[in-house]
Amino acid sequence: MGRLFSNVVSRIPFPSGAYSIVSLVFSGLVLSGCGLIEPEKAPPACPEIIVLKEAEEMTRFQGQGRDLTDVAFEASINNFANVCVLDEETNNLNNQVVVRFELTQGPASDGAARFNYFVAVATHDRKILSRESFDLVAPFEGNRTSVALVDNIFPTIPLRNGKTGDDYIIFIGFELTRSELYYNRTKI
Repeated sequence: MGRLFSNVVSRIPFPSGAYSIVSLVFSGLVLSGCGLIEPEKAPPACPEIIVLKEAEEMTRFQGQGRDLTDVAFEASINNFANVCVLDEETNNLNNQVVVRFELTQGPASDGAARFNYFVAVATHDRKILSRESFDLVAPFEGNRTSVALVDNIFPTIPLRNGKTGDDYIIFIGFELTRSELYYNRTKI
């Protein structure tokens, strides 16, 4: 199947109060695809995006302690969008997936949140076709204790045998250690 992802090309930190700006970005992405569509052609079906429940939040502790004073940062995936365009020459479905993270600095912070998240393309029967991990760093500059971060990725799905975007799922989640996963499971 080969590599389905292109490189991450933009990382835009936003102050946590910039919800209206981020909303405009998401709206613009969705609406920008509409102007590219010829009137007689319906837009392609985009894959469903699912944020895995156990991997939608992360609490990173500093050291072995699990007290509130040991929290380096907390993070959540709190918004996402997908815009797709069908390349009729190659029959590839080119996606732009935008993921928004909200991060809060903890008492044990070193001034930045460093974390990984993954994006996986799968069939509807949950067979993973491709999975890639992305590293992000969110600095807590000045006296900011929270920050929003937006990341763009561009998975390409080769459509074969009459398949459409409806036949695929894009999974998103934080890459968690065993102890972080256990911590999340105790909160659910």
